[in-house]
Amino acid sequence: MTSVPLGRNACLQSDAAPLLDELALQQRACRSAENYAVVAPRANQPVFEGLVDTVRLAEGLSLHRVDARDLLGVAIHADLQPGLRIALTVGGKADVSYGGYRLLLGPRPGGRAYGAMVALTESTPFMRQSRRGDIERSVCLTLSESWLRQRLGDALPSCLAFARQHLSVYPWTAPAQTVALVQQMLTPPELDEALWRMYLESRSLDFVIQALTSLSGAVLAPGANGLRRRERTRMEQVRDLLESGQADEMSLVDIARHACVSVNTLQRHFRAVWGKTVFAYLRDARLARARMALERDAISVTQAALMAGYSSPANFATAFRQQYGIPPGHAGRRRATD
Repeated sequence: MTSVPLGRNACLQSDAAPLLDELALQQRACRSAENYAVVAPRANQPVFEGLVDTVRLAEGLSLHRVDARDLLGVAIHADLQPGLRIALTVGGKADVSYGGYRLLLGPRPGGRAYGAMVALTESTPFMRQSRRGDIERSVCLTLSESWLRQRLGDALPSCLAFARQHLSVYPWTAPAQTVALVQQMLTPPELDEALWRMYLESRSLDFVIQALTSLSGAVLAPGANGLRRRERTRMEQVRDLLESGQADEMSLVDIARHACVSVNTLQRHFRAVWGKTVFAYLRDARLARARMALERDAISVTQAALMAGYSSPANFATAFRQQYGIPPGHAGRRRATD
């Protein structure tokens, strides 16, 4: 076997997934890590099949993508540069360690994806290990302190404080919308170079927003947003209900009854926690599930429209394009052509 150059959108699902050797991995890691080393049972052999790359999207913002299969049983060691790292694994698993702190990332029973936010304020040893045949589908965003200060200013002081504490770790279970963003970053549409980078940056910013929203909610003191911890936990349970699909045919009264609150309380508390109405969140969750079904299961646009709650495929296509920037037919075709 020989290594081949990595295309921008090369992924494990493609018919000709590239083979990556140690040199290829080192070239892709040189901008984000130092002392990069690959430990494998055999030298001068491809170690991964699929996509492994790092894309610098803006000053202080970089995206690391993995959609690959281990061919040998590999351990990777490196020294990572400072920054807030936001990682999410939506397929397979990732066994990683930051400064000796081990994390096992990947989907949990029930399909929810598990990731982590890790703050590094100094150069930190990193290790990733996998066995032969292991698959990983992950993204990891690195946000520098200057990028965070420029973007957040005085907002979200709890997140800034988290980012300044070395080896702070926040495990998080991502909602369906975040998983859909990761899928889009791993398999973006074919675009010109500039538009391709803009596409990845836009999805990355949405990803950061959802991650920091989760982090800020976790570290806020009780009552900081007007809700007690018990009330916030109840709204998290409502969010899980909306994303599960069980609430697709429920009325607002039914959802409020499920949460053991009044309709007015549900509307007020849900917007306070998630920044949108219950049905706006449900609409986005159903669109995310429809997109995943288009990409994974190659369902028809009409089937996807019904899954998202639209009786009219045309209305669904309009909403889908507004949400994701591409028509639903392109999402389905991309799976077929990967």
